[in-house]
Amino acid sequence: MAKGSRRRIRGRGDTAVWQLRAYAGRSPVTSKPVYVSRTAYGNADAADEKLAELVAEVGAVDHAGPAETLGSLLDRWLARATVLKDLSPTTVREHRRTIDKTIKPVLGEVELRKLGPEVLDAFYTLLRTREKPLSSASVRRVHAVISAACAQAVKWGDLTANPAARTTPPPLRQAPKAAPTPADVQAMIAAAEPDDPDMAALIALAAVTGARRGELCALRWGDVDLDAATLRIERSVAVVAGKWITKDTKTHAARVLALDPFGLEVLRRQRARLEDRASDLGVTVTDDTPVLTYNLSTPISPDTMSHYVRDIATKARVDVHLHQLRHFAATQLIGGGTDVRTVAGRLGHRDASTTLRVYSHALPERDREAADALGRALALPTGGER
Repeated sequence: MAKGSRRRIRGRGDTAVWQLRAYAGRSPVTSKPVYVSRTAYGNADAADEKLAELVAEVGAVDHAGPAETLGSLLDRWLARATVLKDLSPTTVREHRRTIDKTIKPVLGEVELRKLGPEVLDAFYTLLRTREKPLSSASVRRVHAVISAACAQAVKWGDLTANPAARTTPPPLRQAPKAAPTPADVQAMIAAAEPDDPDMAALIALAAVTGARRGELCALRWGDVDLDAATLRIERSVAVVAGKWITKDTKTHAARVLALDPFGLEVLRRQRARLEDRASDLGVTVTDDTPVLTYNLSTPISPDTMSHYVRDIATKARVDVHLHQLRHFAATQLIGGGTDVRTVAGRLGHRDASTTLRVYSHALPERDREAADALGRALALPTGGER
């Protein structure tokens, strides 16, 4: 069990300065005793309280052995999380990029036992004020990775407390999601139709379904019921390190979307286009054939989709990227009076609170209509008589 002592360096009463010292065992290399020291301020009771914390820390952390760094912890945490938490390949890739490109260059060699909230707060400030600053949302993602790793270190007994829990990451301000107008989407489809009909179908489907790009890539003809006018979204795809990865949707839940006549016609034309292509190649379109494909075997890749939409938007003289077509679907539905719970289900949000948080800017018009409806219900009869 760790032992400790305190010694007053100077001052008296509440202005006293104390040196705290705790025995941390013997070094496995030199066999010499190892002590951990801290400085405390205040009266004797305050010094005793800090000494108790130091003794508890020394008892929980191997101060005598080689000190683990934050970089080492992050590697161990990600390896474990990848297996036990069933993280998607894209999530693992983003965590690895955050660790290697953002955290390790600055804090990778910092010892865990020296990683305090003040160190992390200074790091977050650096990320926001450097020559190429990160956004508040990006800094909060960095904070989330560090916090998760440190929380695991507490469970493993490598830390007595999570230093990230006592930091102040920048607040996340939800900016209104920019959504294209119907005229913007129509211009993009019109520009894409003669250039690449498959991509024109993509733009139309993205706008009427609000699906994520990985979900659109993963669509197969077995997911489409032209007779019932429905589309089932139950998986997503991604390309990681040049390899195709099929995974669940972001919320790990499938959803069935009703198709309007426009969306249904888009799919019918896309099916006919692929049937003609299959006939030329001497093959057939099956339930496993991707809906959006050039070669009838593999989907159009997510990055290819994003790049094309950007290029065709420029050609159509509109400022739109692929994910904004999802925002178009959401804002048009909310603006048209569709209840938020239905919109959440169509977008694949886990619950309606996410939809409200992201698309709250689309609700004022609905509020005006609600106020008018209440006013009409309580309006006095003509002439002011009751």
